[in-house]
Amino acid sequence: MRGIYIHIPFCRQKCNYCDFCSYPSLLARQDEYCEALCREAESCFSHGIKIDTIYFGGGTPSLFSVQNLSRVLHALSKSFDISVNAEITLEANPCTVTDQTAQLYRSVGFNRISLGAQSFVDSELKALGRLHTRRDTETAFCALRKAGFENISLDLMYALPTQTIKSLDASVNRAIELSPEHISCYGLKIEEGTPFYDMLTSGRISEKSEDEYADMYDYISHTLPEAGYSQYELSNFSKKVFESRHNLKYWTAGEYIGLGAAAASYYKGKRYTHSSDFDEYISSFKNSEFCTLSADEMMSEFMFLSLRLTSIGASKAEFEQRFARSIEDVFADAVSKHLKLGTILDMGDRYVLAPKAYFISNSVLCDFV
Repeated sequence: MRGIYIHIPFCRQKCNYCDFCSYPSLLARQDEYCEALCREAESCFSHGIKIDTIYFGGGTPSLFSVQNLSRVLHALSKSFDISVNAEITLEANPCTVTDQTAQLYRSVGFNRISLGAQSFVDSELKALGRLHTRRDTETAFCALRKAGFENISLDLMYALPTQTIKSLDASVNRAIELSPEHISCYGLKIEEGTPFYDMLTSGRISEKSEDEYADMYDYISHTLPEAGYSQYELSNFSKKVFESRHNLKYWTAGEYIGLGAAAASYYKGKRYTHSSDFDEYISSFKNSEFCTLSADEMMSEFMFLSLRLTSIGASKAEFEQRFARSIEDVFADAVSKHLKLGTILDMGDRYVLAPKAYFISNSVLCDFV
């Protein structure tokens, strides 16, 4: 089974940390964009591809009208063989969710919502450039529950410029009180070209030190599991059976098809990425960059991604089935090094990242690239 990712690039304003493909000034052209998405979906008809996850990301997908969301889902249903139990996710900004829209999301086929809370501290939300408040998130969450959503994810951020352990504690514990099925926690990375980058270089804000970053990650990694959320991936926590099925495709090197501006696909050993230019996508969604991954690249990617999964890790049998070689043969030096350091563990049928290495995971994973 494959997954489908739909990129909806509209937003009301760029957040101060955002370097994703989004267009704050083009929402009025969403009907044009919807037409292009439907044409692209229809172009896949001959493939007969079986699909069990669909993910609408952005941008702010919940700014797309429900009518257009429904049109895209209908186009997908005509072009792909979609499982009756498919996980169908919509990313939503809290200030766009009302009782009415929540009901409509359910009626057109969504069964999972990823709500971009980011923080439950209003001063932090303002500093991030978010348009919503703590109350907006709480109201949106209640509206989604009222509409019958039984699979809700909350996004939280940590290592924000003004954040403290105390304020992080307030956000994490409010999220726990709401009791979503899934919580994602992402450390702030200030990227070039964002407002935060300009603030950083001009001295108006500062980044957290490595120790502060580590303390916040450690706090999250202990607090959420104690509240019943298993850390199944380095940045993701869930109640039992509520792991993100779509994102698991990325981490297990599964295949997925991306539709929309800047959307990426990985299919039959090739990676495709559409142009991020809005008009270029609309005029010809077929314009995209692609590359065929070598066997070495695919093996490295398998290790790099699967080791992010804290309990599943890198399956020795699956690696051998895919590549007709063993992990020990291909990555002998990296395996030997990290077993000695205790940063990876040999569980017999798989290698997993040791808990003490979660925060320094990049230094471990890079040795498999």
